[in-house]
Amino acid sequence: MRTSPAPAPLPPDPRSLFARIRGAISVRSGLLLAAWGVGQCARDVVWVTGLCFYIPSVIVVAVLVATGALHAVARRKRPALLAIGFALPPLAFVALIENHPERGPSGCAHQFRVVHWNVAGRPGRPGISEHLEAERADLYVLTDAVNASHVGVLRERLGADYQAITFANLSVIGRGDVQAHGWLVDRDGFEVQAVTWVPGTRPITFLVLDLPSDVFVARNPLLRELNALIERHQPDLVIGDFNAPRRSRALAELPAGYAHAYHTAGGGWGATWPVPLPVYDLDHCLHGPRIVPAHYRLGGTNGNSDHRYQAFDFSLAGE
Repeated sequence: MRTSPAPAPLPPDPRSLFARIRGAISVRSGLLLAAWGVGQCARDVVWVTGLCFYIPSVIVVAVLVATGALHAVARRKRPALLAIGFALPPLAFVALIENHPERGPSGCAHQFRVVHWNVAGRPGRPGISEHLEAERADLYVLTDAVNASHVGVLRERLGADYQAITFANLSVIGRGDVQAHGWLVDRDGFEVQAVTWVPGTRPITFLVLDLPSDVFVARNPLLRELNALIERHQPDLVIGDFNAPRRSRALAELPAGYAHAYHTAGGGWGATWPVPLPVYDLDHCLHGPRIVPAHYRLGGTNGNSDHRYQAFDFSLAGE
């Protein structure tokens, strides 16, 4: 008995396939929005909520707008409008909470300029040293400056009136006398060094720091420990690669008298990593009550480092 051949499988329906893809994207964008909402409410109070908090708001906006566009292409008006509507809260966070309009220079004369940059290993290499020299800063704070010879090259280019000190992967180059006082913290990628800078008659104290970049390390306990160090040592400046957003719980609850230079003298797009399209604000400059802020800005998006640099102009109170 002869059997008839099995019928050939039908080719997949492109419209059905597109509908399944659209549905999967819609579910995932909804989960992303929910996780983002949890992060914005709880921030980094515990490690799990910290992971949600680290979801960039601008990425959530982009995903929801793309989801709305997919529905619009399929002529599904209601889901398209819902996706665009859900994009509005994270968009408001980007425009009104995480960033604010840029301030120009205050017009007040400033005494000093400090520049901080995570230089991705080699501060003397082309594309980085030119930026640093052009700033003509009085003080340079470098993180991830693991090549001490490059630090020396940069110091020589700046001039004989600059001194340089290097400790582990952190370096400071200052016009005048620079003194390192040793590690306040040095464990598991959490580094805080106390430094005194004497550019004239009055010393300026600051903490140079680098926090772990490992996403599995909870930031909140480390930042609380940093706040305790600030209260104990009362530095004029705290500067470095915090590897934590500006709105982290502890960074939003700084010791009395301390503020972010971004808030007091800066503005605009405040993200510093990753270059060339930064979405995370990881590098910060905090100042104490002796500091009179004049202007704060970010620069360096040419791809020679994966971070933007900070430039802060300021004076000392009473001078």
